[in-house]
Amino acid sequence: MDKVAQALSRAALMMFTPRVWGLVWRPALLALLAWAVIGGGIWWGFGEDLFAWMTAAQNRWALGDSWTAQALNWAMQGGFWLGVGLLWILMVVLSSMLLISVFGMSHINHAVAERFFPALEAKGGLTTWQSIKNTTAWTFWFAFFWIISTPAYLLAGLGAIIQTGVMARYNQKVFALDALAEHADAHEYAVITQQRNGALFVLGLVITLMGALPTFVWMGSIIGVVLLPLTAVFSVLTFTALFTFCGLAYSCYCLQALHDYRAVQHELLLQSALKDN
Repeated sequence: MDKVAQALSRAALMMFTPRVWGLVWRPALLALLAWAVIGGGIWWGFGEDLFAWMTAAQNRWALGDSWTAQALNWAMQGGFWLGVGLLWILMVVLSSMLLISVFGMSHINHAVAERFFPALEAKGGLTTWQSIKNTTAWTFWFAFFWIISTPAYLLAGLGAIIQTGVMARYNQKVFALDALAEHADAHEYAVITQQRNGALFVLGLVITLMGALPTFVWMGSIIGVVLLPLTAVFSVLTFTALFTFCGLAYSCYCLQALHDYRAVQHELLLQSALKDN
């Protein structure tokens, strides 16, 4: 597990470089602006209809004119708008993550290789199409198990344990391929992911547990509705930074594993050549 700790420390060191930090705020800012425009367009086009629907629903479920009834009505309205706000945050986060996955991992791999493995040959044995198929397949796998495990929260938090494992597995399968896509060939990728399967899972697990921070921020947004705009920006930046850190950690670990594997193979070739002579 020393290699896992080394990868995490290297990733933490690189997180604060201007080159990498640009991968955090640029996609986050672009996603925030895009969904601000989309949200504004929806509000401009359907705002009146939405208010009419809410008024009709409130009248239909009206509980009377007492203070208790009024409080419940206000709670229903607040819950609705809070749900809309949290959905908006989720869409911004997913969009920023998609931007990093599609456009950012290549920059992350180049930055890691230049700093720690400048002599590592880039064989490019894994195609972009393979990466897209892998990410798509594991995203569906992740969504399926996330949904079916949600009821397990009723069993003393068992759902949280299951979903932590699911997320760790997802990180392992998606980021390992992206980290090796430009430098490893298909055989090297298969060998490394098989030999380092446990360590790759542990790396994904550690990063998943680090994701508890933005989760607490989201829970805080449920309590503090007034602070939701600030919470939204902070949550987006936090999740985007975590996603970037995950890419850095996997790139550091996988490129180190590839470097070590090639060194061993080179040594075996030299020994074989000496025996033949």
